[in-house]
Amino acid sequence: MRIAVSILILGCATSFLVKTASAQVYNQSFEVTSVTQRPTVGDTVVLNFRVRLDERDLLFDTVPRPTGALPEGIRILAVEKLQRAPDRIFHGHARLAFFRSGRQPVPVFGLPFMRAVKGVQRATLMSDSAFVDVVALLPAGNPPLKDIKGLERRARPSLIPYLAGFALLLGLLATYVLRRRSRSASSPAAAVTTPPEPTTTPYERALEYLRRIERENWPARGQVARHYAAATDALRDYLETAELVPARERTSVELLWSLPPHLAENEMRQKLRDILDEADLVKFARMCPDLARARRFLERCRELLNAWHQTPAAAALTDATG
Repeated sequence: MRIAVSILILGCATSFLVKTASAQVYNQSFEVTSVTQRPTVGDTVVLNFRVRLDERDLLFDTVPRPTGALPEGIRILAVEKLQRAPDRIFHGHARLAFFRSGRQPVPVFGLPFMRAVKGVQRATLMSDSAFVDVVALLPAGNPPLKDIKGLERRARPSLIPYLAGFALLLGLLATYVLRRRSRSASSPAAAVTTPPEPTTTPYERALEYLRRIERENWPARGQVARHYAAATDALRDYLETAELVPARERTSVELLWSLPPHLAENEMRQKLRDILDEADLVKFARMCPDLARARRFLERCRELLNAWHQTPAAAALTDATG
């Protein structure tokens, strides 16, 4: 009797798992294709994301993330959030760099979703398999070096002129030191007090940096990319000095993941994501915004900096260090 009950329970559990697994993958697709054709080692490779969901599915996050550890020789530069088209298909892009030649697999990305009708409260939609053919910078094998002549032996130059010049320099230096000492002994040294340098907080330095960017007015001089890069650098420097986050060394996606919790609440993480996405479009996609949009971008950076500074945790840290 116990054996029959155990078999019945095991069969029900197996049936539930099969139904749940089929609900996670039914009527869904996550396609990944490479836009960059035959890139070389270290080039930026642009990937296209195409996600089709069931009408009963709801995404928890619109930014695809790697499902596991990245393979060696692959670095993720940026991942954009997905945009929904009128045909209910989600589209997005990612930029990667491959540092090994040959046929390289693209990391598997995942999207968390739910399907309430089937009872799937949380599951992950995995991307399909994709590969990129990376071309080596040098040809295969060991090609021989050409047009390299043999080393020509030349006589060593004499060191006597150099030694004479060095001795003359030492003599002049000794004379200067003796004269300074005699002047110091004849007249008492006046006490010179230098005013201490004013101490500034990371917030004040970042705010002053944004003001200097505004005074430079680079977009009006045709330097839009410099304007966007300097504005985002001001935010990254603040995170490094005020929050001890290595923001300079991390990509846009890595920086969003490592953002402290008190700087990510009240939609501050989303505001930073929008700022970094627009800056990446200017830097990598050669987007050229007009003068009004560039000025508004700088104002958004200043608003986010003020919001970070006004959080209770940041204010407490400023009072402790001030």
